Amino acid sequence: MVRVLVSAGSPVMEFLNQTLKALPFVEIVAATGSIREAVDMAALEALDAMIIDESLLSDSWGLQDRLAREVFPVILIITAPHAESTRRALAIHAIDVMTQDTIASLLPPLLQSFDKSSENSTLTHRSIGVYSPKGGVGKTTLAVNLAWSLARLSERTTALVDLDLQFGDIGPMVYDSPDITMRELVEGSKGRVEEDKLSRALIAVDGLSLDLLLAPLNPQYADLVESHHIREILTQLKSSHVYTLCDLPAALTDQNLSAMDQLDILMVVATPEVITLRNVARSLKVLQTLYPDPTKIRMVINRSGTGIPQARIEEIIPLKVSYWTPSGGVSPVRSANTGKPLVVLEPANALAISIENIAKMLLEEFEGSSRRTVRKDPL
Repeated sequence: MVRVLVSAGSPVMEFLNQTLKALPFVEIVAATGSIREAVDMAALEALDAMIIDESLLSDSWGLQDRLAREVFPVILIITAPHAESTRRALAIHAIDVMTQDTIASLLPPLLQSFDKSSENSTLTHRSIGVYSPKGGVGKTTLAVNLAWSLARLSERTTALVDLDLQFGDIGPMVYDSPDITMRELVEGSKGRVEEDKLSRALIAVDGLSLDLLLAPLNPQYADLVESHHIREILTQLKSSHVYTLCDLPAALTDQNLSAMDQLDILMVVATPEVITLRNVARSLKVLQTLYPDPTKIRMVINRSGTGIPQARIEEIIPLKVSYWTPSGGVSPVRSANTGKPLVVLEPANALAISIENIAKMLLEEFEGSSRRTVRKDPL
């Protein structure tokens, strides 16, 4: 879906509305006759394009610099080609200029090129699970913030699934009162997961291409979600989303293993403490037997630098560590209490930067070298 904001006067506005409403891949976020109001709205909305009637710019010279700094494409509609129109288009960094007579032929294919959903269909779906046999290591914090970062940086459809069916924390962390969870999704479904019911169960995150699928609110309903339900959910998400993140429980249950079987990457999280590392090492022996592909299992050491030294960690863990993440201090707790992911609440936090860098490395791996935009970790 291409999200468009329109700022035009009559009759250009009427013609644009008629053209845009005929395009099924376009959503008109707002339509206004005030260029100042449009610029203010643009600061609050996630847009794919803004369409501007040139006649509104004649009295709004001071807003041209703001328009030129916008990250989304700006399209200028002019009455007729002339030198002044060219100057204005250059001043606001317009991606294209068209007259009212050419809107019907030129605007639809231009907007179609902005449609990320058609681009998504050519990408290979990737699924990532975050797991630890030991609680309290920051597993859910990593899953939530990694999903937010992947969705924001990639601008691809992303799903975050809470598969910790008994004691899932994603709902309490970021969404207090869901109308529907996996309990309602599978209850009364005659043993199957209905596609339209799954789409209704997904909770869209405002301003982000991220959907949440939450665990049942009460642990007694966990058994309603069976192994085949999880397989069907993850299979259906492959056709509707580019990335799927799963927060996995500690126990190696049938449900958990059904999810792991479908993952491209399994991140195993530990903290630099001997007891935790030994528990993780025992689990890794089982997981490496089940999943011998050396690229599937990725070791993550969270709160690195706060416990035993790196050399000792590498002696205990029978797998090379792929990602080292620092302690975020008290900020992850504050983040959970406020219902906002750390990468949103405190993007400059050392842990937030580290998780964002993991997301960027994954995007480079999945989508190529054009994604090389890793931020430098703070010293």
